[in-house]
Amino acid sequence: MKIGFIGTGKIGTSIIKGLLQAQIASKDIYVLNSGHESAKMTAQKYNLTFVNNYADFNGCAVVIVAVGGPATTKILLALGQKYQGIMLSTGGGDLTEINQKTSASVHFAQIVPNTPVQVGEGITAISFIPNEKPEVIKQVKTIFSKMGDVYVVPEEMLGIYGTIAGCTPAYVDLMIEALSDAAVQNGVKRAESYQIIEQMLLGTAELALTNKKLPEELKDEVTTPGGSTIRGVTKLEEAGFRNALIQAVNASAN
Repeated sequence: MKIGFIGTGKIGTSIIKGLLQAQIASKDIYVLNSGHESAKMTAQKYNLTFVNNYADFNGCAVVIVAVGGPATTKILLALGQKYQGIMLSTGGGDLTEINQKTSASVHFAQIVPNTPVQVGEGITAISFIPNEKPEVIKQVKTIFSKMGDVYVVPEEMLGIYGTIAGCTPAYVDLMIEALSDAAVQNGVKRAESYQIIEQMLLGTAELALTNKKLPEELKDEVTTPGGSTIRGVTKLEEAGFRNALIQAVNASAN
């Protein structure tokens, strides 16, 4: 399976790493020579196939346009004139407009993957036009399922799914940093604190996924009456911890 890329920034490179981990051959990953040094460096670093124009993507199952901003639609329309296949954009582009302005042999969908796709633990939200062919949907889902969980959602819901999957890792990283600061303040070595906290998060998430219990049930299992955990939870409530997270998600989603 051949997969093309236009754009090798953080999210483009994350997907490339995820595909390589999923045993997609490096020679089957095509990167456009966009004139940016990062594209050339990424192709060289991972031994990818470096191509010079859109027509070179023909034969690729999909082409991922990992570029944002006003240039996205222009790139997609130009690509659709040279490439016959499935175009995917991480940076927007109106589904109806792009699909109407390209030929019947071109299919366009929007994707919002998060950076953990690079280690096979990602989440990718995908939006298709309402009447998209089942084989196109299956092809795209198959590719991203190699890198984690996939959610097919309506276009109007893509933003909030992307926020929950893509923005909140930064919130968790802030939490890790804060917990580490508290650990260091109380005598734990910095490197050791990160190991403990990150493993705690992995274990907590795995427990929730395995047991299928509600968060409040899992919280109650470690909050004994008058114990240290409930004292800490009370302080979080006093500081507005939950409200802060809700406000952060709302801010990121708008």
